[in-house]
Amino acid sequence: MTGTSGFALPLRASDGVVLVHDAHVPEGAGADGPTVPCIVTRTPYGRSRHLAEGRAWRERGFAYVAQDVRGRHDSDGTWVPYRGERSDGAALVDWVVAQPWSDGRVVAYGGSYSGCTAWAMAVERPAAVRAVVSLGPSMSLGRTKFGGGGILRLAEHAAWWLERGDARTSRDGLAALVFGERPGILRHLPVVDLPDALGAHLPSWRRIVEDGPDARTGEEITPDELAALDAATLHVGGWHDLLLPETLEHHRLAGSAVPGTPAHLLVGPWEHDLASSGSGRIGDLDHGDDAVLPWGRMLVDWIRDALDAALPPRRAQVHVRGSGWEQHEHWPPPHALTRVEWAAGGPVGIVHDPRDPRPSRHPGVDRRALASRPDAVRATALPITAPLRLTGDVAVELVSCSDAPGVDWVARLLARTPDGAEQELAVGETTVAGPHDGLRVAVPLGPVAVVLAAGTVLVLELAGADAPRLARNLGGPPGERCTSTRQATVRQGVRIDPDAPLALTLPVASGCVPPPDGVRAGGEEAP
Repeated sequence: MTGTSGFALPLRASDGVVLVHDAHVPEGAGADGPTVPCIVTRTPYGRSRHLAEGRAWRERGFAYVAQDVRGRHDSDGTWVPYRGERSDGAALVDWVVAQPWSDGRVVAYGGSYSGCTAWAMAVERPAAVRAVVSLGPSMSLGRTKFGGGGILRLAEHAAWWLERGDARTSRDGLAALVFGERPGILRHLPVVDLPDALGAHLPSWRRIVEDGPDARTGEEITPDELAALDAATLHVGGWHDLLLPETLEHHRLAGSAVPGTPAHLLVGPWEHDLASSGSGRIGDLDHGDDAVLPWGRMLVDWIRDALDAALPPRRAQVHVRGSGWEQHEHWPPPHALTRVEWAAGGPVGIVHDPRDPRPSRHPGVDRRALASRPDAVRATALPITAPLRLTGDVAVELVSCSDAPGVDWVARLLARTPDGAEQELAVGETTVAGPHDGLRVAVPLGPVAVVLAAGTVLVLELAGADAPRLARNLGGPPGERCTSTRQATVRQGVRIDPDAPLALTLPVASGCVPPPDGVRAGGEEAP
């Protein structure tokens, strides 16, 4: 194929399965004309979504190849998520570099699941893949569908699997339709039988739920493989994207064993649509017009510089809430880990009722309406007296007690503004198995980047649920969370005294952390 685009092109994988791709090639490339680099995307979402993108790349002097992964859309075989992506990606890269229009340089490009396929191409064919653009990568079912403590991310997994799972094509819009008409459906028990309640044939649902976060395919991309890459990498994430920790970890690892390898980071005030978002509003938060970037132009410029070896080794462009876009050489920038400790006012207890669990809220939504519920411990600091800048990871340490078979702790850092609104800054969760008294528990809350104005009050909230974002604790052993229908209330509490303080660790870049104020709960004595 010389200088001519081709569509529905077959390619035989290493095991003989035929995979199908489109190739968008600039006119005149190859033969007697110039050869060109190629952008490659492998997707389970249908390569036809990339037709306009392919034309745009071709018009800018690049070839663009989009392939349906095995078992999806026009590609033969059976789709088992995250299996076969290494060998299938390698076969496609081999085909690209063998074309007469190819100059031998490949840019692996993709977001979400396609982020994983991009990394698979990079580690399998490092000599050809000279740059990687990774947007909120989903690297495995275990890492994406389960949160801290191995708790199922119920709402996300149900929506994704309802639209994508156990099928050759996608059922776009089905999740919004079903959940809109049946808003309580995610309370169905047992969780492993949820597809029956949804009226959907999803035979793999039970296996994925029961396999849990430790499930492995044997094809996982390792930290050592990422570190050994010498390709330039661009990592794109969003502060409201659940996959941001994966993005930041990849930015830290990629090329780290090869001095001088460019690894660049772009993090904005976005959800999973990332830089393609057309709005600066998330829930009740308005990040302003500058939250919308000229992503297409930025991407083309970055790839040209990457292929010309014209990039600096490290660069981070990050949107800091309350400040705007900032440029740094490294992320996070220098900061001091500072502890706020509540050492009096305890013990405090709450009751988690799985029949009325503490409800989830969409990112960016004002959470003040939940403050009056009795099912959370709330620790506050005194109002901030001058701007406080936080850039880095937040963590909580608590001393837990419960006579239940297991408890969940959902820890959330909130910022209460002078008008009373409460916005989430960071959240994390974990599970504690078995009755216990005085057990120290660490809960990572993840990254934050914010400048808090004077008058803001920091609120640390500890609850036993966040449903339906997380599959709720039913009051039995944690291992029965998704298989049982029995529900029982759970009494759980936090010891708070000088020997067992409730501690919040903040990444302070500038400003002074205010001292603790008080702790309150729902009036329940700690067990």
